[in-house]
Amino acid sequence: MKKTYSRQILFNIAALLFFGVLFFVGTFFDEEIAKTLYSPDNTAVALITSTGVIPFFTAPVLFCGALYERAVHSSQGKPVKAILCAVSILTALFVGFIGGGAIADRNCFGMIFPSIVRNIPVIAVISVIIEYPLFFVGYHFAKKTDDKLLVKVLIILLVLLLLEFAGMRVLKQIFNRPRFRTVFLGYDGIGFVPWHMPFEGAAEYAELYGLNGDEFSSFPSGHSILSISAMYILPSLSWIFPKLKNKQIPLMLCGFLFGIVIMFTRMILGAHYLSDVSMGGMIGTAVSLAFAIIQLRIAAKQ
Repeated sequence: MKKTYSRQILFNIAALLFFGVLFFVGTFFDEEIAKTLYSPDNTAVALITSTGVIPFFTAPVLFCGALYERAVHSSQGKPVKAILCAVSILTALFVGFIGGGAIADRNCFGMIFPSIVRNIPVIAVISVIIEYPLFFVGYHFAKKTDDKLLVKVLIILLVLLLLEFAGMRVLKQIFNRPRFRTVFLGYDGIGFVPWHMPFEGAAEYAELYGLNGDEFSSFPSGHSILSISAMYILPSLSWIFPKLKNKQIPLMLCGFLFGIVIMFTRMILGAHYLSDVSMGGMIGTAVSLAFAIIQLRIAAKQ
């Protein structure tokens, strides 16, 4: 396992360098690249980009199911066991519903089916069909593994996912960069803004032109951060599914390619510039690198 984690670290470092080069290019050529790629009415691309948030919001529900199994069969006293089980269930319910809302969001399937955006019944159905069954899958397969480190690594993973999501929301609020699709419409006062230049008056412009506040959340790309997280989410599945043992590197590569595809679709739809998606890639990869280092240290103590 030490060798596997070392390879993951090297892969993450290479990915960071790759996204760093793209970020440098985007800093100087964002506007030109955006104009070249922009194709807002591409339904196929919209469908693909809508899948970008799915791994990030479904995997935690699966992992909560595994944690619930460990809590049920732990040697803890009944009060502690009941608390651990309740936390696992409540976390899965919360993340599952948030994930359902993200899948139905106006930047996901909501762009194709506007009626589902913030539609609570639809979000509930999505959560019940796509999210919550994974809790039972995680519970079932966790019984088949005797990995004593499972609880520790899953808790660390869930904490990293939470910090990553929170950091993404904070950064978007700080920069307030207008999306290219909004700039393209030619609103007076809303022009192209480099990522490193502050944009003032986002709330006022949103109210003036009747725009969604999300149109000023271009930097960094949330879809890129969430999708590239598959680089460490997919390899983590090997802890629960026996058939995925020793396949962490191929799974990591799949996660990387998945993130790249999602980033490209975000630029095609005018939702983000190259610097937006490459920064998102760097953030997600940095978290993946940190997780690989943590796993290596844990493995070294065994």
